[in-house]
Amino acid sequence: MSLKESEVITRLESSINDPFLLENTGHALFDIHPQRRGNLFNDEVYRLEKSIDATTTFFPTVATPENSSVLSPLPPNHKFSRNDVVVMTLQPQGNGDFLGATSLPTNKDATSVEARVLNVGPTYIDVAIPSGKFLNAFGPASNNRGEEGKGDPGMRVRVDRFFSDVPFKRMVAALGQLTSVPEQQQKGEDAAGNPKYDTRVGGFQMDNLLKEVILSTMTYEHMSEDDIPNIGDLPKKLAKPPLPTSTKLANQVMSYIEGNSNNLFPRYNEPQLTAIRSALTRRLTLIQGPPGTNFELFVFVLSCTLLVLTSSNSIIGTGKTTTAGSIAFGFVHQCRSLSPHCKVLATAFSNVGADNLAEKFISLGLKVVRVGKPSGVSESLWSHTLDAAIQRDPNAQKALDDAAQTTAKIKKGSNDKKRTNKGSLSADRAKRDAATDAVKASIEACNIAATRALREADIIVCTSIGAADSQLLAACGIYPEDEDDKAKTSTRKSPVNTQPRTQFGNIREFAPDNLPPLSTPFVIIDEACQSVEPASLIPVVSTNSCRSLVMLGDPCQLPPTVRSDSSSTGESPLSISLMSRLACTLPSPVTVTAQKDNTPLENKYLETKSMRQAISKVAANKASNVSYRKLYAGSLLLSVQYRMHPSIAAFSSGIFYNGLLSSPRFLNSARNFPHHLSTKLYPSSNADVSVRFVHVGGRNNESKGSIKSGGEDLPAFSSSVATDPTNNKSYRNEAEANEVVQMLISLLSEESSFQGSIGIVTPYSSQVALIKTMMAKDVEFRKVAQSFPHEIEVKSVDAYQGRERDLIIFSAVRSNRHGRIGFLKDWRRMNVALTRAKSGLVVFGDADTLKAGDKHWNAFVNWSEAVDCFMDTSLQLNTDSV
Repeated sequence: MSLKESEVITRLESSINDPFLLENTGHALFDIHPQRRGNLFNDEVYRLEKSIDATTTFFPTVATPENSSVLSPLPPNHKFSRNDVVVMTLQPQGNGDFLGATSLPTNKDATSVEARVLNVGPTYIDVAIPSGKFLNAFGPASNNRGEEGKGDPGMRVRVDRFFSDVPFKRMVAALGQLTSVPEQQQKGEDAAGNPKYDTRVGGFQMDNLLKEVILSTMTYEHMSEDDIPNIGDLPKKLAKPPLPTSTKLANQVMSYIEGNSNNLFPRYNEPQLTAIRSALTRRLTLIQGPPGTNFELFVFVLSCTLLVLTSSNSIIGTGKTTTAGSIAFGFVHQCRSLSPHCKVLATAFSNVGADNLAEKFISLGLKVVRVGKPSGVSESLWSHTLDAAIQRDPNAQKALDDAAQTTAKIKKGSNDKKRTNKGSLSADRAKRDAATDAVKASIEACNIAATRALREADIIVCTSIGAADSQLLAACGIYPEDEDDKAKTSTRKSPVNTQPRTQFGNIREFAPDNLPPLSTPFVIIDEACQSVEPASLIPVVSTNSCRSLVMLGDPCQLPPTVRSDSSSTGESPLSISLMSRLACTLPSPVTVTAQKDNTPLENKYLETKSMRQAISKVAANKASNVSYRKLYAGSLLLSVQYRMHPSIAAFSSGIFYNGLLSSPRFLNSARNFPHHLSTKLYPSSNADVSVRFVHVGGRNNESKGSIKSGGEDLPAFSSSVATDPTNNKSYRNEAEANEVVQMLISLLSEESSFQGSIGIVTPYSSQVALIKTMMAKDVEFRKVAQSFPHEIEVKSVDAYQGRERDLIIFSAVRSNRHGRIGFLKDWRRMNVALTRAKSGLVVFGDADTLKAGDKHWNAFVNWSEAVDCFMDTSLQLNTDSV
């Protein structure tokens, strides 16, 4: 059982004594009235709303006759979000029946259906449910228009945040596949050791060299240069072209990209061109893209290359995705020269990341199929999904309709109490067998339609977990146990493949459409440093055909989010991503040479005495003198950033990237610090530097615990406070929050001409809630914010990774006399926080606490003092003069 599964089940079972707390803390909704909303391809969409007469409501005021017909808002602290897995459980007695054991999802007698959240509104949640499952479990909804008729208007369900065990099972399978004993002689290679396409083994077989490099470095984490493990000649082998034609085809692609006759590609700098060349000609390449490097690397690696591309943290449309697109373009060129059955597999850690890749590939004219549930895919890409392809296939749709009809008849027959004789029982058994056959036929028809769509694509795009999608694997000739029985009875009379089965299923000689299986010899993994290692392994091993791997990420930014067992101590091994581990284990890539970049750079902020002192201060307090950049020497660095004013980028470049992250000179004038801040609020500071540290002080301003959404807003039916126990460790700082709001009021005033985007970033969820609450309650702020053209986003540091704004306001929160700053000590979190801003960065914090708590923050505060951008709130913000 996974940790998440155990946590959810424990939460549900412990809530039987106080279910109200479960709803107050945002994990459940009671007395929900479901209504049918339509279809999303082969899923049905239902809207879930609080019933008018619900036992628990969350009106802003006490219910009155005037609002008695108005839908109740969702709980103020609810945690339901798009693509969440939820479980809907019938309340047998209708409204108010959520206290009994039979309404608990974990009870064996409960009637439950799993669903995925499609959309969340103020008073509703839309969910997607596989066709027919709602009807079979609960009967028709009260507004149903099908032949089943309308259902009971008194039907009520409870909705709980649930879990999916699919990611856990797929990660376990990936680890098992990676560690399985390889064959002594790889049948997918010819006498010279070159890979060949062979339908008898499902196309290409995975390059054992990739397995070897992953396994041989698995026991190593972070180390100094003297601790590099003995991995023999693996680096040299990885530097060789993956295919005999790789160099020739790469040269063709590079000439086309640099010529750019159709204006498909941006003008790349030399570090980016080096990354692309390496990706196309090596078996393993790690590319590190610091914040703002705009690394849109189109992963065109049709080679046996493990390319680990480090993505920059930039918003949609920036350089990371562009460069990834160029590499993919090159991979497609190689695929087309190999076999029509060869495809590029591009993945990302998140659905948003996968969507960004897909959109970029489409803009290059490449044919893309987006694998994944439409509920988790951007609406603009729905027509590119497998579900859309299946909907367009008349045979698949007929098979699905037949299965739905036969299943509905079984459901209807089971409700007929009069049939008790043996003849009726025999007829029922025959109908159930017919329904089973119809369901199997629908699965087979859908697999055929999906395979045909994938066969027509250039690139298959999905999340890392989605790389083990059953329809994708079937197209690659890999069938799960239950599907393999069906495959054996295919119309193509062929013997069962004699190759050993993989952890993901049995290998067969033909795909569902009775043509040779697809191969994915070129794999791209974006957001690789945000993904736990077992998840990154899935696209590498799932199709059993990877010969070139590309990963994108930055090990100097936030690592994977891992929730460890409460009894565990120290950092979880899963918090080290595959890319980070390889980058710090492997030596600098051999045979990689970069030409001099001609971009005029601004280095004056990096070469100051204050910066040298900051670097020395951090180095003197580190256990190892190896810089963070040298720690990940196994990756190629994209060393030119285009997001930040050079003075904003200077500290992170010097401390975290060994001074190698450079800024083009034109950013001095292109990124201007807000004039109002430098002339009205902080006039005594250095106008040359676009950073301000505002010392709030106090040494005792922090508070612990969640924020109530106003005492009058809490439901009166429970003695429990609406506080999530999981958030009790979250901190807030009212003094800092007040300073932030007052600065915003001044900045948004009529006297200020600032019109740029603003983001407020803070490490703690309670501070996020506090700032939002203070903004909402401050009349003056609401007045000046009405005419501001942008939304002011308040998010945690983790939520802001990959995002940018013109002005970033950071609230450090921690303020105590003991120098305790918690996870602010994570230098990667600090790096993310300080690199979201384009034109201006304002940090609010208790300088004394931060200096005492961590060497990095000590260096930053001292640096801000040395460059004269340190402000003290003893000089109060005078908003009255505005």
